[in-house]
Amino acid sequence: MKLAMIEGDENHAELLRRYVKAWGRERNIPLALTTFSGTENFRSMWKEETDVDALLIDVRLEDAEKKELTRFARRKHAALAIIFTAGFAEDTEEKTDHTQKSVGREKLFRCMDRVLQRERQREVLTVRTHGNTLELTADRIMFVRAQGDGCLVEFCPQRGHTFQIECADSLAALEAQLNGENFIRCHRAYIVSLDKIRRVSRAYIELRNGSRIPVSRSIYSELNQMIRRRAT
Repeated sequence: MKLAMIEGDENHAELLRRYVKAWGRERNIPLALTTFSGTENFRSMWKEETDVDALLIDVRLEDAEKKELTRFARRKHAALAIIFTAGFAEDTEEKTDHTQKSVGREKLFRCMDRVLQRERQREVLTVRTHGNTLELTADRIMFVRAQGDGCLVEFCPQRGHTFQIECADSLAALEAQLNGENFIRCHRAYIVSLDKIRRVSRAYIELRNGSRIPVSRSIYSELNQMIRRRAT
């Protein structure tokens, strides 16, 4: 599990790091934790790297700053779990936010357990390839393209490692598995993840990894509206 933490107080940050590592040892969960001393260096990182399962935010930040950070982080990672540390968050807009009243070990453990449960229940796409069955985490899929009698799935498990998987399933069969709130048929031969879109023109969609795929004229306006709603 990959975590990021925004915490300006080094003593508090060190305590949280110990608690998180202890939770990982007890649950036998490998962890990678990146700590940011302020919001600006986090914003700089987040423009390039979003391969994080949960974000820990110091609740002592101003309310406006907490809301802005939540929106900022979710523009690229809509399903991101957020844990507010050191107090109750005044306003948590998303159901996936978890708050804790103090830095207390057990309270943090309960929050982390809920994040872990959600990760284990994360949506997967089951595909058939070369006589085998693969389960792909849906939020790592960039797009699906019809190809011959099957499909090609562009998959990005982590930064810089995008690859393509050929499968025997039809586009319609894979579309039926994917959550309509996160994916859209943008063209007769393409399904795209809304979270992975960088920008849309009338001719094509540019994804966050630089890939470009076509967009149908009939879906252009609806697609732009959906993207704007997700950004607010």
